[in-house]
Amino acid sequence: MSPRSWIPTVLRARQAQEDLVAQQVAVARRDAGQAAHEHAEHAARVAGMSSPPKQSVPAFHASLAAHQAAAATLAAARNRVLFAESRVSSAMTDLTAAARSRRTVEKLHERDEAERVSTASDLAQRELDEVSISRHGARLRRTS
Repeated sequence: MSPRSWIPTVLRARQAQEDLVAQQVAVARRDAGQAAHEHAEHAARVAGMSSPPKQSVPAFHASLAAHQAAAATLAAARNRVLFAESRVSSAMTDLTAAARSRRTVEKLHERDEAERVSTASDLAQRELDEVSISRHGARLRRTS
């Protein structure tokens, strides 16, 4: 058994970790898209609000309160967009780190495999050399 037989297990674990982080990135992107869509809807609602030119004092106060509520909702939607974008950025950083970690173990595994193949090839060549030498020695002994 190879002294590095644990490498494939670690590689599978790192791949699973990377897959999990990739799913988190997808969720964060979806949430950011939804937040941006909601922000656009609220911005359109606020832009479409207008106050009638002639209105009573209570109607003016009600209209002013509606505008303030719509503006507060728009501000909250913008904050959700900023938060969602920061989550996407953070998740992308995590994904990059997970991919780098997986690739590091992958390179170690590839190097270990190449070393194993090289060792096996050297051993096979040595065996062939020994067979050739013994046959050549036997042939020399027969002719002498």
